[in-house]
Amino acid sequence: MRILVIRQGAIGDIVVTLPSLEILRKNYPDAYIEIIGNPEYWEIAHNYVDAGSKGDNSLVPELYVRDRKLSKEVSDYFSAFDLIIGYVSDSEGVVTENLIKAGAKRVITYPPFPQGDKLHAADYTALVLNEIGIEVNPPLFPKIYMSSEDLDFASQFLSPIEHKLGETPLIASLKSEFPPNLANKPLVAIHPRTYGAKGLPIEKFINIGRWIENAMEGKVIWITGQAEEENINIIKSNFPSSPLLHLYCLPKVAAILSLSHFYFGCDTGISHLAAAAGAPVLALFGPTNPHAWGPRGKRVWIVKADYMSKFKEEVLKDVILTYCRSTHLEEYKILHI
Repeated sequence: MRILVIRQGAIGDIVVTLPSLEILRKNYPDAYIEIIGNPEYWEIAHNYVDAGSKGDNSLVPELYVRDRKLSKEVSDYFSAFDLIIGYVSDSEGVVTENLIKAGAKRVITYPPFPQGDKLHAADYTALVLNEIGIEVNPPLFPKIYMSSEDLDFASQFLSPIEHKLGETPLIASLKSEFPPNLANKPLVAIHPRTYGAKGLPIEKFINIGRWIENAMEGKVIWITGQAEEENINIIKSNFPSSPLLHLYCLPKVAAILSLSHFYFGCDTGISHLAAAAGAPVLALFGPTNPHAWGPRGKRVWIVKADYMSKFKEEVLKDVILTYCRSTHLEEYKILHI
């Protein structure tokens, strides 16, 4: 059986689709499963799919044109699949009609995003599988399987980071309260989202990073992508010895996150990535409803405020300390302030 999944979008959209692919793979262990989407993002799904974006994204635009004669390339490509699941906006049925016209054996199109806040995106995305007779049992937790190569890379990346011994009054007071995974001198991965209504000023991230390294004697890894380029210089000037991890290869980023003591960030795709990698996650949410779009993981705490401006530095420190003191990190929580 040959299955094609069309799923384009950002990193978070890909992560919340992983449970759907895992269920597909378990039910069709011998099937060939291919993905159309961003090939760099879909590398994290290597355990579930056979190929990512082998079908050129240039083929997809033809599917949105009504009454168009499809090219031979489009027909040859899509007709090769027994089942196509397309997470696409297709209210008028144009995409479905063209896929059938192209020769696909069975086509299911499904709106890419949940409407309203009643369902988490991971659960919503998987419910399309009911249409092919597969039972789905929420809540679903995305999971990224790291290859030995990526884990080796992560170990080598982290090996130069040394934690010097010593105690501050804060460490002394917390030492007996930390769970084993956060015991002393935590290695903290921070993704400093600063733009839009979902971000914080870079100064807050800088000050929290300093506090982690000075008061908690921890070490910070800064995760940066294209959106963080404008802040790279200020991060480097304040943390000259801290590593910067660029988002050039998501499986390697996921492996490093999985070896961190915890991850600290906002409402971003990287927070979803960290949760799916199994890292302890502390994520701050403002306007977005975390019940629908929060990172899903077994060691995730989401702290929700009406506006990101409510996260003053002292509030952030209190949140981090509460998180580090908790002996119940093996659960998913949404907290409100």
